Amino acid sequence: MTESRVFEPRLALRFGVTGHRPPRLDTRHESRIREEISGLLRIAGERLNDLQRTHSDCFSADTPTVKLLSSLAEGADVIAAEAALESGASLSACLPFPPDVYAKDFKPADWERSAGLIERATSTMVLADYPSGSEAAYEMAGQIVLSQCDILFAIWDGEAAGGRGGTTNVIAEAVARHQPVIHIDANGKKPPQLLWSGLHAAIPDRPTIDGVERAIASEALPALVEALCAPPREGQRDALLHFLHPRVKRRSHAIAWPLLLWVTGAKKLSKLSLSSQLAEDSAQQAGGLVRPFAEVGHFGKFLNTDLLDRYARADAQASLFALRFRSSFVVNFALSGLAVLLALSGLLFPEFKKILITAELLVILIIILNTRRASRIDFHRRWIDRRHLAERLRQLMITSILGRLGLREVEDGTHEPGWASWYARASARELGLVGAKMDQAYLSRLRQTMLDLIDDQAGYHRSNQHAMHRANHRLHIIGDCFFAGTIAACLTYLIVSFTLGKDAGLLGFGMAEIVTLLTALFPALAAALYGIRMQGDFAATSERSALIARMLEGLKVALEADPLRYDRLVERSRRLSEILLVDVQQWQLHFETRPMSLPG
Repeated sequence: MTESRVFEPRLALRFGVTGHRPPRLDTRHESRIREEISGLLRIAGERLNDLQRTHSDCFSADTPTVKLLSSLAEGADVIAAEAALESGASLSACLPFPPDVYAKDFKPADWERSAGLIERATSTMVLADYPSGSEAAYEMAGQIVLSQCDILFAIWDGEAAGGRGGTTNVIAEAVARHQPVIHIDANGKKPPQLLWSGLHAAIPDRPTIDGVERAIASEALPALVEALCAPPREGQRDALLHFLHPRVKRRSHAIAWPLLLWVTGAKKLSKLSLSSQLAEDSAQQAGGLVRPFAEVGHFGKFLNTDLLDRYARADAQASLFALRFRSSFVVNFALSGLAVLLALSGLLFPEFKKILITAELLVILIIILNTRRASRIDFHRRWIDRRHLAERLRQLMITSILGRLGLREVEDGTHEPGWASWYARASARELGLVGAKMDQAYLSRLRQTMLDLIDDQAGYHRSNQHAMHRANHRLHIIGDCFFAGTIAACLTYLIVSFTLGKDAGLLGFGMAEIVTLLTALFPALAAALYGIRMQGDFAATSERSALIARMLEGLKVALEADPLRYDRLVERSRRLSEILLVDVQQWQLHFETRPMSLPG
């Protein structure tokens, strides 16, 4: 596989299915339902092919895929699965029980039909926590289907729910989370309809089945496929292409930010690095999370190659742009202090006034050029976007092992996402359903992976908390010393002028000139240090890292105390994702309000 094929995602669209079982679904409607689903899947496939031709620079050259996820219960699930295979789509199966247990819920002839489809599925995920016939198992399988799909086929008679996790409940939840639902009328009274909040002029909060807008599915589907899968436009598209086809060095070197951390005691000299992290380093650090699942078929291979490489590139580029951004603002504030020193030095060396003014202008010019360069390349935005993407992909490594992609759980899907969210979602579609049995051995491996990630991130945030607190405290102390020096200079001048007279001096310079230089320079340097503290957000970063570390440590305690069950791990993985995104969201908020600008 070439490098570009690794990072350009394969164009894919994922469908799920929910619906009735006999006798609520009349078998006389099977042929019509199968034809309607097949026709819609073909329309989706044709639109995907069009998108690939239009956006060939954003997708791999692999043939676009349409995938259907089904639990393969008799009735709606089986009909949709057969329709998918007939239309050329691929099939994945999520079983609420192991096959030998699941078979007890079927008549022998019906199970033979479902078993044949299981054999044809490209991947099969099996829940193992529930006894035969458990409604909770069907409800959990329905949740996995929702998490795995972009669009939900609902073969529904329009009536109220018949039990826990029933068709109506699944549809209601999908609509509420802004997930497109294609309603296939179980009784054939209406053509297939699209139910989706994206059809509204103003997007409602948690829409309902009764209130959501509808459209003829065959007419609305091409535009829906484009809305879900097409790359973002204009500036966001350019940012995506910069990630896919980077024009940056593999490693960036800068001295200002690392030197600041050393001077303030935030990092020891032995641990100081003047360069950004390489993708190989990021892959090595994260590889332990996914290596235990390398043997889980195509899923495990993709997880340990393409997805890991994509995470590593995002993480390494985030490191690169963070180093550049931070070093840029440190340089700006340091040079602003130098400019003040050059301006005031004319008081002591009037014969060099022209040289000093020239040097000051040169320093100011460097500040302007440095600021314009940082703004033009947009260091801070590239840093935050790539950090956001890296966190999304790292979380995907964990949640996908549980069979949960969360394709509609981050944004509502009704607005064009940022490129990082779009890319994470495209990667999730390509990754697909894990083909594994969720038994105790598998869940134990997964829990240990989550614990390893928690330990790693809690350790990082504890270290970061202390480093940022130390840097902020040291900068604060140095700034206070400059103000104390200003006061001392003023008092010294008053004492000397009253005792020795106005003509007193030091080292051949007049006392008035020395004091004027010091009382102007020291506050300027203190202000520069304050600017570094505010732009670097040291105090808030320290507090945030302390909070995240505490939350992670609390989550670890809960995770270790939990019984080893699938539903508990799903709940804990969701909480882990929320915690790890807190830092990125706060950085994003901070730097949206404090972009790179001239110090002043």
